[in-house]
Amino acid sequence: MPMRAIAVLALLCLGLCLSACGTETPADPPVAANGATAAPPPPAPSAVSPSDDAAGSDERAGDRDGTGDDPAARLLTRPEDQAWRAEQAAAEPASAAMAEQQARINELMAAMQALAEAGSDPERRAAALERVKAAQHALGEAGLRAESERRAAKTEREIPEAWRQTRRSERGGEEADLLVQLGDIDNLGFGWPEGFDPFSGESTPVHRYPFLPEADDPDGTDRIMVVSGHTGKGGGRRDGYTQRTRRPDNRPRPLLLEFDPAGIEVRTVVLQLFVDDFQSERMGSRYRVLLDGREAGDIAATLNALDQTGPIGKLLTIQLLPEFHHLIADGRLAVDVDDPHTDAGDGFAFDFARLLINPRGFRYTGTVRGIAVEDGTGKPLAGVLVSAANVRQAVTGEDGRFLLEDVPAGLVVTSAGKPGYEGDEDASDLEGGGSLELRLALRPRADDSVALAARLQRERKVDLYGIYFDTARATLRPESETTLQQVLGLLRDDPALRLVIAGHTDSEGGDDYNQALSERRAEAVVGWLAGHGVDPGRLAAEGHGESRPVADNSSEAGRALNRRVELRLAE
Repeated sequence: MPMRAIAVLALLCLGLCLSACGTETPADPPVAANGATAAPPPPAPSAVSPSDDAAGSDERAGDRDGTGDDPAARLLTRPEDQAWRAEQAAAEPASAAMAEQQARINELMAAMQALAEAGSDPERRAAALERVKAAQHALGEAGLRAESERRAAKTEREIPEAWRQTRRSERGGEEADLLVQLGDIDNLGFGWPEGFDPFSGESTPVHRYPFLPEADDPDGTDRIMVVSGHTGKGGGRRDGYTQRTRRPDNRPRPLLLEFDPAGIEVRTVVLQLFVDDFQSERMGSRYRVLLDGREAGDIAATLNALDQTGPIGKLLTIQLLPEFHHLIADGRLAVDVDDPHTDAGDGFAFDFARLLINPRGFRYTGTVRGIAVEDGTGKPLAGVLVSAANVRQAVTGEDGRFLLEDVPAGLVVTSAGKPGYEGDEDASDLEGGGSLELRLALRPRADDSVALAARLQRERKVDLYGIYFDTARATLRPESETTLQQVLGLLRDDPALRLVIAGHTDSEGGDDYNQALSERRAEAVVGWLAGHGVDPGRLAAEGHGESRPVADNSSEAGRALNRRVELRLAE
């Protein structure tokens, strides 16, 4: 029996049973259909973990077009998308998967019959309802497995052999001295339209969800993950990925790239991620990125600038700052993406990750040009560091203009930063051979405690550029008074607030010297605050030297952004 017929039969039987059950009815079972425009209905609320049940639902708020992440609510209008989805639906799952689906349908029908026969007996009805809910969830899982098998069989035939590999290393190839691939390049198992190249910058068709990883998919790839900070108890919004998955299946998992770096002198390291449904801007999540346990604030800023809709996969190309190159030496790089602090129901996924050590260039590139101005006045700003995820960067002149050439195609996050200003970012699609014209507006930082408190609450940490020290010393200069008074006001306004004061330097000087200098400078700030009446027990000082850059140290503009004092909420 075709899968569509099985799904229809299940719904018909469910309807007949519901008519005998009175008004207390469970939700529709999440039957997976493989039609061109249908998507699986959401699972019953009881099939979701209790923490997810407690959360308020605002799935439609997750997307610009008002349709949420649900492909069923958004009939695709692009002919090429419709043709591709119709072709996807042509293949049927294996007979074993269909047999499992049929068995689950039979169990659901039996459970519904038991509910109908329970009458008004509260104990029997409660037991029958639990059985129905369990059958609904099992039916949905069986449908997902069946569709996953069908998709796997189809993509196995369609994609190049190198892309089908879940772990691959290539030395001395066309793209880099060493290329490391984690995860098969298969659009989360949905495959690609004929002739499509995911590195070209073109948009993929919208895909269905939820979906399951294959048995050989590495951890962190081809699976829906939901930030660990989401408990569902705060009443925040949840996107479709969050609503249709549950713990522990959707917990974030690191991407682990393993390789042999022997004999390679590391000069440049590029990380490519095929990202899906990141919506930090919309959902209020604040992603944190760790590379082998070390915070990579620049990569986090890139992910936090995304507002993907669809769900549609996009290619991100990010160059690691030189301070992270030593992590390559042991032949292992763990990329951990999560938001452990925000109760935001923001689901996301990665199709694959690639590490390019000493890349030789990119096949598809474009141009990013524009102007950096002061927000409000429109005045061009000089000395602004403009970066396309560190791959290409420029510093603006007096006219505020910038030009970035040979930018890798894909979803390009262009950021602009200058001490004393709130940075600005733009996330736009760039196709090979194309160009972007941008206007980046930087807002002068407000110099009051209220604005500082708002930023700290929103982002959990704030970089301060108004605290100055004598050269090569930890002596506070008089012009630091304004910013120090802001921090003092912040602590006085909230007596329960506890802060970590962290010092950071640029890369000028030796590692040990910079580490010690950053520690002394953080201690100097703590000492000043304690001298003005703040309980020292509310403060902790730490130094990181040059180990946590937020910009490339190759330019003075980048070094200026790295010389900073960080305020962070204490854990």
